[in-house]
Amino acid sequence: MNSIYSDNRLALGLMRLKDISVEELENIIEGALSMGVSFFDISDVYCRHESEIKLGEVIKRNPDLRTRMIIQSKCGIVKEDNIFPHYDLSEDHIKNSLKASLERMHLSYLDSYLLHRPDIFMDNKEISRSFNSLYDNGLVHHFGVSNMDVSQIEYLKKEDGEHPLECCQLQLGLGQLSLLSQTFNANNPEENHLNTDGLFFYIKKEGLALQCWSPYQYGFFKGSIFKVPELKKTQDLLKELALKYKTTDCAIATSFLTDLGPFVQVITGSMNLSHIKESLEGTKIKLTKEDWYRLYASTGHLLP
Repeated sequence: MNSIYSDNRLALGLMRLKDISVEELENIIEGALSMGVSFFDISDVYCRHESEIKLGEVIKRNPDLRTRMIIQSKCGIVKEDNIFPHYDLSEDHIKNSLKASLERMHLSYLDSYLLHRPDIFMDNKEISRSFNSLYDNGLVHHFGVSNMDVSQIEYLKKEDGEHPLECCQLQLGLGQLSLLSQTFNANNPEENHLNTDGLFFYIKKEGLALQCWSPYQYGFFKGSIFKVPELKKTQDLLKELALKYKTTDCAIATSFLTDLGPFVQVITGSMNLSHIKESLEGTKIKLTKEDWYRLYASTGHLLP
């Protein structure tokens, strides 16, 4: 696994920039960098391009920031006015999206570029050609995928050639544990509705970075894991463990993920520097195995 992923256990996600001014974003980025958070995750679809535009304004004002930042963006989700939302991972769309993202962000290259969602029409040969072209022209240094399963990753890897996939971004956290639940319940008829493709250990075996998006959300944007009534037992246990480890609830929720291995990155979407600091602290905490399993079981997921 490349060090740009393994050396950055915490990344700052820039999805929620709708109500953040350029000046505020500038302060957040400077603050994050001063803490040692240098990996920034964004996408062309966030806020209908507005997130990339705001990041670009910050970089335009402070061009020296670029040398201190690892910037990752994504493509493939099409949401435009007067167009039905859809996915597009054609060769032309990947190249055109990258060009537009670089222009919006005032960048000459991206450190990492991900395919955001699987397109049912995606062709691995086309994608391989686009990756080769982007790399050879110095526009992208590393590639990955987001929200894909084993079969889709294997299909792409069949043609990945000189520039293989290096990371997979998935939702994972105490409020969304299906990736781990399928591991524990692979042979359990009571949980036979689960996808049992072995994605977690496949990622581990292949040496991919596992980037955890929305690690503090319950389900698909149903609320904070620290507030929703469905996770009352988990919230109580987080408080107990925060006292035990002399830290915060957020740090414990972060360590639950980073304890899975050095290949795991946590992407926090917080725009609050204090919360970012808590998440960063969590990447340095090692839970006991018993405490880790207590947290998992507290969410209500079956541990047979």
